[in-house]
Amino acid sequence: MLEQIEKAFIELDGKMLERQTAWAMERYDALRANKGDYAESVRIAGGKGWYNQMYGSNKAMLAEYVAKNISSIIAKRNARIVNALNNKGITTIPEFTLVHHSDGSEGFFNVAGHRVIIETILAGGYNIQCLHQRTLIKVTKGEY
Repeated sequence: MLEQIEKAFIELDGKMLERQTAWAMERYDALRANKGDYAESVRIAGGKGWYNQMYGSNKAMLAEYVAKNISSIIAKRNARIVNALNNKGITTIPEFTLVHHSDGSEGFFNVAGHRVIIETILAGGYNIQCLHQRTLIKVTKGEY
């Protein structure tokens, strides 16, 4: 089942890597051009984690980091889709073509008589270090 999902998402996943790499390189260049203080540098980089990654690296290292990061996001998403399908009693699915309605972060697709809904929300709170995205996977019976 995982192989069919990976195959169906391959084009979308490639676009996600391309967009994220372009964003990171743009932030890297902006950070290098910045003459501001630490707080401004963190804002430009997109947060402390990105700042720390960009500050001590070059573009090749950053591209490698982004690729690993996106690969991890994709693997987690795919595993969650498989788990959600398994929870509905679906253990095998036929080959399918993904007709996406978004960018892979949000949208839905139909498979094996079910609709898989992917929704991304903002999460965070007093005990969370920062505002972050949380991806929800829901499987409903029927295609619509």
